[in-house]
Amino acid sequence: MTQLHLPDGVGVTALMAAYARAQEMRREAPLFVDELAAQFVGDALGISTRDGSELPRLGPARDDGSSDLWNSLGGSFVARTPFYDRYLQERVAAGCRQIVQLGAGLDARAFRLPLGSDVAMYELDTPAVLDYKDGVLARHGAEPVVKRVPVGVDLREDWVGALRVAGFCPDQPTAWMAEGLFMYFTAEEANGLLRDITAASAPGSALGGEYLSRRTRIDDVAAADEDERALIELSVASDRGGPGVTPDVWLKSHGWRGEYHQLVDELAAVGRPVPPLWDVEKPDPLRVWLFTATLASA
Repeated sequence: MTQLHLPDGVGVTALMAAYARAQEMRREAPLFVDELAAQFVGDALGISTRDGSELPRLGPARDDGSSDLWNSLGGSFVARTPFYDRYLQERVAAGCRQIVQLGAGLDARAFRLPLGSDVAMYELDTPAVLDYKDGVLARHGAEPVVKRVPVGVDLREDWVGALRVAGFCPDQPTAWMAEGLFMYFTAEEANGLLRDITAASAPGSALGGEYLSRRTRIDDVAAADEDERALIELSVASDRGGPGVTPDVWLKSHGWRGEYHQLVDELAAVGRPVPPLWDVEKPDPLRVWLFTATLASA
């Protein structure tokens, strides 16, 4: 992609997800309002985003609707946001007071969802990501509406130990969230992560996440220019396959009782068109499975 001079700790993928949320906020009837999303983008690019003008291009991300690739990726980032919002709100309404976001990135739910000050939200990501995020939040005077606890850790290391040191209580029900995460793990790594989650979960715990039905391929969507080709190549290289089976089968094998549906169903539910990347009419379509689950023993 076109060389981007981003601050340390800013991942292009996390920033593009924030870009999509910033775009959504400016729609006439947005599905959600994430005011911090534009601040994350603006601070990373060294611009002001307060005047409501068009966002500058960020690699393949563009604000004019002209890119099939970006419409597909941005549409998926936006459509899955209300899914996870509902999931967390439902779990808190059911009495859960402990949330763990695995790979939290530049998510701002701790600031925009009315979950209550008695809810602890643990945001797990690399120290560099969280350092950048905390700097932006401090510069803009953002105050969380929950007890926000950043935990800098690598999810392939002893993240449960770091989480417990940060105050996490494994004997209390937890709402786990793995947004945009499992595709970056092999089946073995995904199984290891879910085993760790299960071991740290009390009765009444829940898990929300998503992953792809198969590995991405170069020909899944046409590239319009060099930036788009570079992103597709990066996506193919970083997609490690995830669990490799449908969520119901995978979750059941670890003692969870779950349900899942496709991203296109979420798009249809909110009245949004299905972008080319997720077209289920294509041969061997690429699908995004969104799931929620509870411990079978709960």
